[in-house]
Amino acid sequence: MKKTLTIGFCISVLLLSACKTEPDAEAVKKEVLNIHDKLMIDGAKVINNKMKLDSILKSRQIKSVDDSVKIADLVLKLNQADENMMDWMHAFNDDFKGRDETENLNYYKSEMVKIRNVEDSYIKVTRASDSVLKIYNVAPSQIMEMKNHKH
Repeated sequence: MKKTLTIGFCISVLLLSACKTEPDAEAVKKEVLNIHDKLMIDGAKVINNKMKLDSILKSRQIKSVDDSVKIADLVLKLNQADENMMDWMHAFNDDFKGRDETENLNYYKSEMVKIRNVEDSYIKVTRASDSVLKIYNVAPSQIMEMKNHKH
């Protein structure tokens, strides 16, 4: 009897795990928009770090020519990350209506890839700029926390 129950339980688990459901377009869209919302907050840090690095460049604090080049490059990368976010937002169609659910899902999946690339660039450039700001004893901007924001 125990063996039959164990076998039945294992079969049930296998059948349930084999029934993976593909996320629907609305679920993917919601995740894309959640990432966008987070990046809007992170974007403030990108801009603030850029302004702080600009101030260091204009000041006489630069320790070496290499540092000057590195900071100028970071400022360009911060600008590019911000521009990539703006480009994505302008191209994103929040109300995309495809011919069917599959087309809708594919659209939002492609947007997920794009917004994740923006997110990756934000992460890389803010970490790099935070490190440089720390070297120059300038406090990096803090990311504001959204109340009830879930990720």
